Amino acid sequence: MNRDTSIAPATLEEPDEDSRAAAFLEKQLLETAPDMDAQLRRSLASLGASIAKTQPKPEPEPERQTATEPAPPPSKTEQKGQLILFPQWADDRRAAVHAIFRSALFPALNNKQPRRYYPEQKRICSVEGVEVLFMGTQFDQSDLDVYLELLNIAHETPFGVECCFSAYSLLKALGHATGNANHKWLHSVIIRLCAGTVDMTDHKVRYFGHLIDGGIKNEITSHYTISINPRFARLFKAGMWASLDLQQRRALGRNQTAKALHAYYSTHAAPGPHNFDTLANLIGLQNKQRRDVRASIIRAHDELKRVELLSDYEAGATTIKTAINHTPSQAQHIVKQIIKSRKRTRRNDEQG
Repeated sequence: MNRDTSIAPATLEEPDEDSRAAAFLEKQLLETAPDMDAQLRRSLASLGASIAKTQPKPEPEPERQTATEPAPPPSKTEQKGQLILFPQWADDRRAAVHAIFRSALFPALNNKQPRRYYPEQKRICSVEGVEVLFMGTQFDQSDLDVYLELLNIAHETPFGVECCFSAYSLLKALGHATGNANHKWLHSVIIRLCAGTVDMTDHKVRYFGHLIDGGIKNEITSHYTISINPRFARLFKAGMWASLDLQQRRALGRNQTAKALHAYYSTHAAPGPHNFDTLANLIGLQNKQRRDVRASIIRAHDELKRVELLSDYEAGATTIKTAINHTPSQAQHIVKQIIKSRKRTRRNDEQG
């Protein structure tokens, strides 16, 4: 009997949430049970999708600003553990929640710095409104590279649904060689991401648990199956996430200081002046010599200007001010803020 291994083609109209959920489930069935009859596979996928009520469409990427309103309580859909979709971002971008980009959870370590192990909860430096506690083996920016790729793979499926990838494909996506040593390095990073426990709060939305829920590795094919805790969706659904330009980040190579600053600035539309010591703490840059810290940060800003995240910067004795090359959405956000400010000023003048 000829086996149809194709998935039903998409219609010209944008599929609704039930159709998307069915497509996700059908894809999973195809990967895990390729010998299953195509009609049976589609029927099971449709049945599974019909169990969940239609979800609201995921929000577009939020504007680069700090959220001030607490997130709404979990919906009945979330409480019942039904399918929750990731927000969607462009193929040339990578995304994570603000608490990761706006803290030193993934610090800028150099090759000579040993990783630290925190057997008890360690408070990680972060911006105002964000609190991050961590227990486990210290991460670094190369770990963040892997984590961002894993989130990018996972965002094609709902939270909590297992996603599959090969070690070879992930290493290629990272721009790494694919030898045995690289496979071992990648596995060690995945284990570290699974083992580290975070307790992060972003403006009264709190998540505690692991960044990755764990998974399975086929030792013969080096294929992985992992999942992301569906409770982690709360931070995404509250709009507390941002994306960064993947090509810019890759162009920074192994410069961990520049990469950490790139992630941090990517959450801002118009960052104000920053004290050098403050920036060093926010990206986990450790150096006892303040002069060396300042020089390292300035060199990193030169790199950010080279990859065109920054149009320029101005370094003073104790602070540094940056000018970002805005994306269209960031420029639109700035215009909206200016309009709101003028309307507010006009109302105050009329009332005064």
